[in-house]
Amino acid sequence: MEKEMEYTKQADAGHIKEFGQYFTNYDAARFMVKWACESADTVLDPAAGNSIFLTYAREENEKCRLTGYEIDKSILDYFGNPAGVHLINDDYLMQGWTDKYDAIICNPPYNRFQAVGNREQILQMIEKYTGIKYSGYTNLYILFLLKSLYQLSDTGRLAYIIPTEFFNSKYGIPIKEKLIRERLLKCIINFKNDQNIFFHATTTCCIMLIDRTPKEYVSFYNLDKISELENIDVHGQEKGMAIKYADLDPEEKWRIYISHERKKEYSNLKQVSGFCSVSRGIATGDNHFFCLSKTRIKELSLPEEAFSKCICKSADVKRRVFRYSDFCRLANEDKVVYLLDVKGLDDKALSEYINEGEERKIHKKYLLSHRHPWYSMEQKPAAPIWVSSACRGRIKFIRNLAGVKSLTTFHSIFINREYENDIDIIFCYFLTPLAQEIIRQNRKKLGNGLDKFQPNDLMTAQMLDISLISEEDKKDILDLYESIKEDNDEKNIGLLNDIFKKYLCEK
Repeated sequence: MEKEMEYTKQADAGHIKEFGQYFTNYDAARFMVKWACESADTVLDPAAGNSIFLTYAREENEKCRLTGYEIDKSILDYFGNPAGVHLINDDYLMQGWTDKYDAIICNPPYNRFQAVGNREQILQMIEKYTGIKYSGYTNLYILFLLKSLYQLSDTGRLAYIIPTEFFNSKYGIPIKEKLIRERLLKCIINFKNDQNIFFHATTTCCIMLIDRTPKEYVSFYNLDKISELENIDVHGQEKGMAIKYADLDPEEKWRIYISHERKKEYSNLKQVSGFCSVSRGIATGDNHFFCLSKTRIKELSLPEEAFSKCICKSADVKRRVFRYSDFCRLANEDKVVYLLDVKGLDDKALSEYINEGEERKIHKKYLLSHRHPWYSMEQKPAAPIWVSSACRGRIKFIRNLAGVKSLTTFHSIFINREYENDIDIIFCYFLTPLAQEIIRQNRKKLGNGLDKFQPNDLMTAQMLDISLISEEDKKDILDLYESIKEDNDEKNIGLLNDIFKKYLCEK
């Protein structure tokens, strides 16, 4: 992939990110083409890029008619048209909806839909032709897949290399419903080591094979390395993990099938939402502008009353219990722990700072352009418990005794009124390996071992029914909590785990 590597070196990183350009491993591309184009007369690549799929398709079937879409002219200019096909320099999502194809192979753009300028027109087009309504906060690759499904001929085959995240996300439910209802999905081939797939990106990915032939089950493969694709015969008896269509629920996360995980079941569980509410932290729209250190505030002569105390980086919180003294230490170390929270512009220095932001066109950014005035800040209360929105390994839960706010680096956990007296019990429970193992069953797995939780992932996760804990055990838990407040000794977490384990007998 020398030419692809050279492209990523010479192209602007912002340009690559804007168009979501990540190049498919050649072995994966050849596998996808071989399956999809076996007997196709017409072939489509909705995001041609370097034209690798179309080049292999020409080798596989000399007589098939090849079409490719590519919105970025610069990448077409760089790679040319090696397969000599009909390349259309236009927006795939806005063109050719009535065209049907026998084979569709694609590595769609991996970027957030918010960055797309004509997203409203695209969403209208998606709803018009598919009947599925999406918001502007989905991922672009989902919309590519939806259109491709619509364009697949009655005897067609589709091969997409796509992030596995949507199988575990709320925005993936409508398309999973369609795949199940029409029994389109033949197999999903997951790659454990995602770094082997895209040399310049960190993301989960799998190959989806889709056709319209009648089928009773979906095969789920979980491969250690790309070379194992050679051992998969999608026409043979080897089915990987075969899951019947009747057992697939679009509302559930499919991670246990995709990653071949064993789902442990425990007693005495209820949804987290029965005890807590979870919401995201504060989204500023531009952290560099709104988040300042004590020194920076003084340099700009900004009034202290225009700022809220706020944790802006997860790494600044080292201990499980965060006290006001910890905040003061961070402030004195000149960490960025103050959030601009303007209530009025009756200060000259503050007005000048706002004007400076407008000169830098900060107010034109997507989030800020929807606020009135643009420099106003989200008003969210300080949460008693924080939980990291993403992690590798242990999920970071923090007891916030300082009463300070946090940005989106943490989600905010608020205890339901009837359990407010058990807040420290609930916090201690979340610290334990057992609790985290149960919660992680609801995670979204991103690339390079990164796990991500949206607030709803946490709300719909399971946890121990706290009301079952005896008064004697509660006393022991609270004694351990007092010890945890003083130090980070892992021994205390082990002792907590032993207490909660009595109520979480594995089924």
